[in-house]
Amino acid sequence: MEQPSQKRYTNQELKEKLNGRLASNNLKESFEHAIEGIIYALSSERNLRIHFFVGFVILLITLFLPIDKNNYIWIFFAVFFVIISELINTLIEKILDLFVPEYHPIVKVIKDISSGVVLWAALFSVVVGIAIIGNYLFNWNVLIAKVVGFVFVTAFPLIYLILGVRKWKKKR
Repeated sequence: MEQPSQKRYTNQELKEKLNGRLASNNLKESFEHAIEGIIYALSSERNLRIHFFVGFVILLITLFLPIDKNNYIWIFFAVFFVIISELINTLIEKILDLFVPEYHPIVKVIKDISSGVVLWAALFSVVVGIAIIGNYLFNWNVLIAKVVGFVFVTAFPLIYLILGVRKWKKKR
């Protein structure tokens, strides 16, 4: 089997070598490629579709609430944070699948961690939603968000950590 070339290319040489097949200096084409990537991810990833839908519903609800600018920014950040996390998770999974198509325990760990990032982003978004939207819709005190946030940040992970360590030790 022939080994790949060890020659190092400059960015300009790579652009010339690729001749625009993978990269584009055209702004319109760059946006088209980005949109194609998002469409692909949406069409292939169920969880991303769920996050987009929930984010859309949340942002739609906030249109009818008298939310101040600062809180609105937090809501937007929470929604976008989950979607960005899911897109990065998809990216990591696709790269791993490309280079390691068969099962490998380290690949599983990387994918699990990547999914954990999405879970953490979703938990953050729930706390933001409870603190802001809960206040406007149900007149919830911010204390509820603090308690939920505390549970998510401490108790919830600790329980799963304890259970996970026990499960992991049994496997070894």
